[in-house]
Amino acid sequence: MRTGVVLVAVAVLSSAAMGQVVIDHTCAVLEEVPDSWILEVQDNWPSHYAHTSHGSQLTWGLYFIEDDDDFYAYETGSSYLPSASGSWCIFDGQESATYITPDLYWETAAGMDMTRAVLDNNPEIRTSMWCWCTQVNYYNEAQVQAYLDSMSVLESEYPDVTFVYLTGNAQETGSSGYNRWQRNDQIRDFCISGGKVLYDFADLDAWWYDPSTSSWEQHTYEYGGYDIPAEHPQFYGDEYGHTTAESCRQKGEALWYMMAVIAGWQGTGIVEGPGPDPRPGPSLTVESPFNGSATLWCTPGSEGEVTVVVYSVDGRLVRESWSGEMDPGTAVVETGPLDPGVYIVCMRTCSGSCSRTMVSLGGP
Repeated sequence: MRTGVVLVAVAVLSSAAMGQVVIDHTCAVLEEVPDSWILEVQDNWPSHYAHTSHGSQLTWGLYFIEDDDDFYAYETGSSYLPSASGSWCIFDGQESATYITPDLYWETAAGMDMTRAVLDNNPEIRTSMWCWCTQVNYYNEAQVQAYLDSMSVLESEYPDVTFVYLTGNAQETGSSGYNRWQRNDQIRDFCISGGKVLYDFADLDAWWYDPSTSSWEQHTYEYGGYDIPAEHPQFYGDEYGHTTAESCRQKGEALWYMMAVIAGWQGTGIVEGPGPDPRPGPSLTVESPFNGSATLWCTPGSEGEVTVVVYSVDGRLVRESWSGEMDPGTAVVETGPLDPGVYIVCMRTCSGSCSRTMVSLGGP
């Protein structure tokens, strides 16, 4: 039997109600998930999933699993939330589109509003996630940071919804694969330090379980002196979402595992690493509503680089109010004058991130 590992930490670094969860190849062990937690997901955890063609690997995986055993029933609705008793119900896409590129979920103000519309009109939805296609092959650090920032804004607006972050697929090699590896690590670092839920799509691409040896095997290639993970040759194919049925099934098992953990199951694996960070996480206080400029009380929790940014509620960057070193104690930061309206202020530190909603009344 394969051994599953899930990384779960105390939720101290994020506004999310739960703690850090990393779902990788070691979580593709559906047989270890108790039936009671599968039933819990089916009964009480309707979800929202937006994606393009690569993202269909997850839904194909669910299909193959249910085809083998109808206990793992699920139901997707194309641009709507289905209501199917005894099935995990998934809103697939957005209300007005089914092929969801970055601009239709998080990258533009209109896309953010499309995501909000799904959640506002379906308040029973409890998780939301968007899947990369090949964008991390060529996106730069700032573009990926914009994804992380937009997800943080949505988290602050919908505290009862668990937003799942994803890495991008690991099929590209060469210099594009190197960029993909860097950008995926950027996402991983953000999620681990910030106490997020991460579905590590790239990791699931790169590892294959060899039944003849009862062990996992990772595929890598060498570039610039680095061994870079890439899609395992066992998964070379284009039958289902640009890969094989076996790869889809592996991702589907990890998806069920993830949902059981989000629903409350503690997993069967061990806690890896040195354990919870003893340093306090960051905290941010703002007096709201306010006139003119908002006063922020920022406590990073550890010494190092700190960035404080202000966004409009539609996800547009309004102002960077602070960027530089900050002592671990409390510092006072002024946002600068803001027009009347509702804003999201986010503080990113080396020990995590946090955000707050604030209201400007305008004036001096």
